[in-house]
Amino acid sequence: MFRRTGRAWVAVPLLITGLVAGACSSSKSSSTSATTATTGGATTTAGGGSATSAAPTTAAGPTGSVINVGVIASLTGAQASSSDQAATVGPAWAAWVNANGGISGHPVKVYVEDDAGDPAKAQAAEQDLVGSKNVIAIVVGSDNEVAAFDADALSKGVAIISGTANSTDWYTKAGMFTTVTGVLPGLAAQMAVAKDYGHATKFADLYCSEIAACQQANPILQQQATKAGIAFTSLAVSSTAPSYTAQCIQLQQEKVDYAQLNFEASAAAKFVQDCQAQGYNPTWGSSEQAAGAAFASLQNFTMYGPAYSFPSTADAPPVQTFRTAMQKYAKDNNWREGAASFTWDGLQTLAKALAGAGASPTRQDVLTGLYGFSGENLGGELANKLTFTQGKATGFTFNTCYFVVGMKGGQVTAPAGLTPQCPSS
Repeated sequence: MFRRTGRAWVAVPLLITGLVAGACSSSKSSSTSATTATTGGATTTAGGGSATSAAPTTAAGPTGSVINVGVIASLTGAQASSSDQAATVGPAWAAWVNANGGISGHPVKVYVEDDAGDPAKAQAAEQDLVGSKNVIAIVVGSDNEVAAFDADALSKGVAIISGTANSTDWYTKAGMFTTVTGVLPGLAAQMAVAKDYGHATKFADLYCSEIAACQQANPILQQQATKAGIAFTSLAVSSTAPSYTAQCIQLQQEKVDYAQLNFEASAAAKFVQDCQAQGYNPTWGSSEQAAGAAFASLQNFTMYGPAYSFPSTADAPPVQTFRTAMQKYAKDNNWREGAASFTWDGLQTLAKALAGAGASPTRQDVLTGLYGFSGENLGGELANKLTFTQGKATGFTFNTCYFVVGMKGGQVTAPAGLTPQCPSS
């Protein structure tokens, strides 16, 4: 499996050779030692999994049987900066849910486990959740290693709900439920945002040089650029290069006015700074998952991109609910952008699926609830209206709508609020 950080274009696990050909022809590392923090009754153990108990509340708490929920994400490792928000959001969501009566009267317990960007650790996390913790569903806060464990979870009747949805498996395996913008529509969204919000006349895809699959997005992006009447170029970029001066000068000479930062976020921030030092500062492209701390300190930085999950700054009731819950129950401030809203979407989708749960919710109840969706968008929280068909994978063109995220003056913006942007055809 291959990926780009932040799906900016995050991770292209995605484009198997045949799919690319068909599309073109038709139109921060750290140790994993356990650390424990307690906030609002939520206990989180990073590196060794986490358990969340009901938050204290003056209202009567939920009294039904406990619903165990698993969350897997890259809390450590190379992808952590755009993935570790799940460790904050998962426990805070559980505390908020329990403080508001639980799910159909059942308290929830969320176990957050770290895959550390390592397939073996991802498998161990899933086996612990499905076996020892007896979770009835897994929400994949960030899907960097989902392909390492999804087959085992699915074989045991455990629904897998996104979170981020960059892996091929979301679109080819039944029982995996994508809540956010689909991976191929996300490419078209990059170009649409560049045109409509960045007013691009020449678009450059700056893609990771370390992984061969990263360049597989280029034929589709070029096709979309042609449709949009935008000139296109691309450039491989190493995330470990000591300087990007030569690349910046090349882009400037080629009159690129919109540069899509489709590689690791901290390296992308250095790329911007090196270009600015050369007097070159186009409008930059990125995405919701990549927007965050790495870009916040950049000066004179204007960025737009598709948001496959909601931007945390959007002025809309579902997002206000999210912010209120985080402000009250989150253990820290690591809940803005990155994988934060993706994780929340997955958890809220699970809650909706269990809205009619009986005395002892089961794994089958989760599946029944999800397959019962008919145009469900969680009151406008999701960009797409979800309908799943039992026994069928979603396919690569699933979920074509998206939100828009921006950054200016170090602040994240939501230029279109929570209004979904949907292709006209």
